[in-house]
Amino acid sequence: MLVENKVAIITGASSVLSSREKRLTNSYFPTSRKLLVGFGKALAARLVAKGAKVILADINAKDGERLAAELNQEKKERVAFYVQCDVTNFAQQAEMFAAAERHFGRVNIVINNAGIAERMPLWMDEQGVWKKVLNIDLAAVIEGTRLGIQALQKNGNEGGVIVNTASLAGLYPQAMTPVYSAAKFGVIGFTRSLKDYADSTNIRVNAVAPSFSDTNIIADIKEIIEGIAPLVPVEQVIDAFMMLIEDDSYKGDVIRITPQYGISAIGRAARDPKKSKL
Repeated sequence: MLVENKVAIITGASSVLSSREKRLTNSYFPTSRKLLVGFGKALAARLVAKGAKVILADINAKDGERLAAELNQEKKERVAFYVQCDVTNFAQQAEMFAAAERHFGRVNIVINNAGIAERMPLWMDEQGVWKKVLNIDLAAVIEGTRLGIQALQKNGNEGGVIVNTASLAGLYPQAMTPVYSAAKFGVIGFTRSLKDYADSTNIRVNAVAPSFSDTNIIADIKEIIEGIAPLVPVEQVIDAFMMLIEDDSYKGDVIRITPQYGISAIGRAARDPKKSKL
């Protein structure tokens, strides 16, 4: 797929925590936090740089509007619109697809990227935050894929592509975040189960599974993680997203991104992302 003039929807397009998540975080990790660029924000910038148009869906209005304004700077026409969306609210998810059609006339690329991790031991979670982890990281991804397929079916034989953000925690157990791990295992199983759907519809569903990267989701435990293994650069994860978007041979595939082995698709030989089929 050539991304120029294509329309992408990206959830979790802001890298900033919601006010409720900040309160929960500060209760257990009362440290200062440096806000970092997340996958959604970095991917939006990469897509726009290559000529695509984007719907930025996120719960954080202030930062979403700011990102849209940045992406629209010096453009002859708007290439980015922000839509406030709590992905656990399926009506709001439906509205982000409606917004894409309203502003740009179609949808070609869907990135189900919004995600959180539990920030306390499971046995200390009296507020039931673990349910929110499952709702955002798994249930919302399934609904986003369902709505995405509906939107991409409107393109006829052209189809489109959906990329779900999983994690290396969906391939290997994570003692620090068992519920997050369970959700990401679910995302990977769900994505791989849709492999054959592409044969009849030209709608491809793939997933990225990065190791720990320097984003807000690990900000509170970054020092612990860096003592275990190097972090994966955000830009390398974006390279993997672009491989799955641009290379039409990826169908139901999961790409791992690790500091040791770089970018590799499960069940495939390692490939150079710069040589992806367009």
